[in-house]
Amino acid sequence: MNAIAHYDVSPALTLFAEGKYARNKSFTLGQPSFDYYLLVEDGNPFLPAGLPRSRQWRRPGDAGQFRHRPTGETITRETYRAVVGARGEINNHASYELSYVFGQSDISNRYVNNTYNDRFFAALDAVRDPATGQITCRVNLDPNWTPNQPYASRSVVDPTTFRPGECVPLNLFGDGAPSQAALDFVRATTTDRSRLRQHVVSGSVSGDFGQFFELPGGAVNFVLGAEYRKEESRFIPDALAAQGLTFTNSLGREEGQFDVKEGFAELDVPVLRDVAFAHRLNLGAAIRFSDYSTIGNTTTWKVNGSYAPVRDITFNGTYSKAVRAPNIGELFSGQSQTFAFITDPCDRAEIQNGTATRAANCQALLTSLGVANPSAYVDSRSANISGFSGGNADLREEEATTWTAGAVLQPRFIPGLSLRADWYDINLRGAINTVTANEVARLCVDQATLDNVFCRSITRTNVATGTAAQGNIVSFTVAPQNVARFSTAGLDVNMSYAFDAGSAGRFNLRLIGNYLDKLEFIGTPGAPVTDRRQESAFRAPKYSANADLTWSLDNVTVNYGLNFLDKTLRYANLTNQSNPDVVASEYKYIKAMWQHDIYVSVDATDRFQFYTGVNNVFGQKADIADTTYAQQIIGRYFFAGARMKLN
Repeated sequence: MNAIAHYDVSPALTLFAEGKYARNKSFTLGQPSFDYYLLVEDGNPFLPAGLPRSRQWRRPGDAGQFRHRPTGETITRETYRAVVGARGEINNHASYELSYVFGQSDISNRYVNNTYNDRFFAALDAVRDPATGQITCRVNLDPNWTPNQPYASRSVVDPTTFRPGECVPLNLFGDGAPSQAALDFVRATTTDRSRLRQHVVSGSVSGDFGQFFELPGGAVNFVLGAEYRKEESRFIPDALAAQGLTFTNSLGREEGQFDVKEGFAELDVPVLRDVAFAHRLNLGAAIRFSDYSTIGNTTTWKVNGSYAPVRDITFNGTYSKAVRAPNIGELFSGQSQTFAFITDPCDRAEIQNGTATRAANCQALLTSLGVANPSAYVDSRSANISGFSGGNADLREEEATTWTAGAVLQPRFIPGLSLRADWYDINLRGAINTVTANEVARLCVDQATLDNVFCRSITRTNVATGTAAQGNIVSFTVAPQNVARFSTAGLDVNMSYAFDAGSAGRFNLRLIGNYLDKLEFIGTPGAPVTDRRQESAFRAPKYSANADLTWSLDNVTVNYGLNFLDKTLRYANLTNQSNPDVVASEYKYIKAMWQHDIYVSVDATDRFQFYTGVNNVFGQKADIADTTYAQQIIGRYFFAGARMKLN
């Protein structure tokens, strides 16, 4: 529901107000369970006859769906927004606006068919009661019971949510085998709640200096203003989930707020217009001062210019310094459980796939942990590893230096043609980035020394633990960090051409393309540059483009679309450089994508339209061993429908 109102008191004063309320409810079904290596003991009365002690990997799709990340999730969102303000003319050359904005969103995530960890493992360990001959849980007979499970990556705990005698045995063998009583015992419903709230007070004066002076190009335009913002956010996980008592990851509470006071100004200076060698010359500048309660003072600014010697061509350029402050989640998010598959960079099969310092760093690291022969170290595990993710209250702002230069060509002798090309160069310092657990492990040993922030985020076993698997990664922590630098540069091209062909209809051609010249990342100050260009993991093809050709005649419109992404590397540039034989040459790249789409619409009346089309006309499939890149993994598909305007 929306309400918008204004009242014109006079040209100098208009009062305005807006109100909005939205309620959105959605329900999502996910996959059944994906437990690995569940251990069912000898003597379990549910074991089929003749089957000894077994380990299971089960994804049950039966009615219980009793052990899984939630197959049923209901999300309810309520959003409120209110605006009040005033605006008006100060004189013929200036106007003002004052406003207050309030916004709030309340989100409830309700997970059905979640599972209690302690109840699930207790119910799985079924035995016969020697006194009655009935099937029961071992924990009902042995108060000192502990789960005998190799499933160490999950939170396996002693009985916490029930007492001995309350456990109901669970049968995993057969579709629909679990009893309703067992399902009711192991299942849980949890609800997480979030709230986002914002207050904004802003005021500005805009206009021109025409009452005082004008330049040959016209009056100088200006904007001057100030703003106050307060942001609040909180996330409260369900009490069971927060303690790690359910199959979902244990979640940390997130709560924080900040406010910022800002002042800003902007100028647009039309220096020349319609004179010899200057059809138009404009200069501009802008600046913004900010005072954050979290990070202190920041300043952003830009200067820009536009010069058209003749009407047909315009040259543009911008140089700026940009700042982004960390948000509430990045700063204040609590520690939550997460899981990751990590390829250990110190494994003997991975040593050659890193920087020149990896081998020496791994040798020193594994030796310090009590590994007898570091050069022969192998991590043979295939299970995912439990770790933690959360916010970082020590984050600072990101700072970017950006420049662009380009030209726009609109030749009079080809009406309807517009061609624009812009070179961009962006250097981002102190970039806020959360690297993956796999990347943390690699960055730890690929730096100049082991004394770096990434090594402090990885936990390995050592000789003091008494385990035979010294050196294995057993935990990790990922959090946003101000990494040293990201930089990128490239060329954006935008072309459009529209023309009438008389009785043959109207044609409109549009092409947008990009050439990626560089995409680089430096993990820590002084670390070597990591080249990300052409890496599939970063969706960074060297060339990309999309084009549309539209033809319309009377009430018929036909559109042909083409999407192109250049080939990309399956493995990182560093891996390919360090180990050229990491994969056979024919599999080194993920093939280029060429996707063709066709769309047709017919306007039956002014209010009714039919449409149809086919996407991925030639059925291009994702490349071998790849389902995550941009190709349509479902191949060619057709669609059709109708639209109706009610007024």
